[in-house]
Amino acid sequence: MGRVVFVSGFKGGVGKTTVSANLAATLHALGNRVLVIDGDFGMRCMDMVLGMENETLFDCSDILAGRCAPTAAVTEVRDMTDFSFIPAPMNYSGENIPASAYARLISELRPDYDFIIIDSCAEMTEYYLAFAAQADEAVIVTLHQSTSVRAAEKTAARLSAMGIKKLSLVVNGYRESFAEKGRLPSIADIINRSSVRLLGVVPYSEKLQASQEAAELAFSGNLRKKATAPEGAFYNMALRLCGQRIRLFDGADQLKRRGSYKGIVKPQRIKREEL
Repeated sequence: MGRVVFVSGFKGGVGKTTVSANLAATLHALGNRVLVIDGDFGMRCMDMVLGMENETLFDCSDILAGRCAPTAAVTEVRDMTDFSFIPAPMNYSGENIPASAYARLISELRPDYDFIIIDSCAEMTEYYLAFAAQADEAVIVTLHQSTSVRAAEKTAARLSAMGIKKLSLVVNGYRESFAEKGRLPSIADIINRSSVRLLGVVPYSEKLQASQEAAELAFSGNLRKKATAPEGAFYNMALRLCGQRIRLFDGADQLKRRGSYKGIVKPQRIKREEL
């Protein structure tokens, strides 16, 4: 049965969608069957990050309200096998959907995937709570700044109170030089403030921002190309989610070709006639 990972954070703009998409892409590159659900009904950005703006017909609310079967709303990301996506509604009307519909949806999807990544919103809406209730674990995303870490701490407390016992933290946009000068909190400071196990640290990179604009995901492009520092970070995080013991910054200063990373496989595409 697939593991449901709820990517959360009570502060907007910390990079939840970026982390969700690239972590999902890396898990897929490691040979896992992965489904991404856009659980942010208010913003709906995941389709842009995945490069799937014009590829979907039905959305998550259509499934939950019974207007279509789950299979009708699930779309293969760029025609790749075992990497799928369910978009958030384009114009969410706030329709009353019972929590049982969310439970039924996840229950039906679990057998088909190794990981189900839910990209959440930043507010505790009814659909936020309904998705969170189905999660096996939560990944909390924070930016490298004190106010964002405070929000991550509050997120962890709330999710823990909901019964999610396995929590981990991702620090996004980490600036090592600023931390060394004391201008931004150090990794030790962040761990102490949040009291959440650290899953990974994504270094600040303009390349990551540019890649997101171009809908380029980690390890999904040319495997002969040298990996970026954020890709190395997502690789380590994915290995940890898969149960491997990896040091926090392992290989961070020894980046290599994407295809040289252990376990990375070339994405398999579905033939058009099979769609």
